[in-house]
Amino acid sequence: MDEPVMTTPWKELNGQERYRIVELARKGQVAISELCKTFGVSRQTLYRAMEAADRASAEALEPKKRGRKPRPEIELQTSELKAGHAELQKELKHWKTKYQVARTLLDLERKLERGEALPGERGKKGRRRKTGKTTTGNRPGG
Repeated sequence: MDEPVMTTPWKELNGQERYRIVELARKGQVAISELCKTFGVSRQTLYRAMEAADRASAEALEPKKRGRKPRPEIELQTSELKAGHAELQKELKHWKTKYQVARTLLDLERKLERGEALPGERGKKGRRRKTGKTTTGNRPGG
């Protein structure tokens, strides 16, 4: 009887090649003992590979949930943080505007207290400029 020539050892075979060997054993086309000798694998390892192939086949045929896969938790947190950040930026812009308006009003009130002319008031009646000159027709304090 001729000894089968050992080809590539089991450890060096990829998944698809191992699956083909499992199928040969399952169909009975080649004796399990001969496959074990040819590929340098124990019977126990070959039977385990057959069981693993069966489990993987059954798993592949399990019904799956329809629709999209749920988003990872980190992705949800990131999107929530981005939305919160955008909201805070909007609120910051709002409060910056309020601050600028309040500051402008304070500046205008200070100018009025010092008796300075307000912007855009040149030549208006009823206001007195603090220039040292008194013009006729202007009411004091008004």
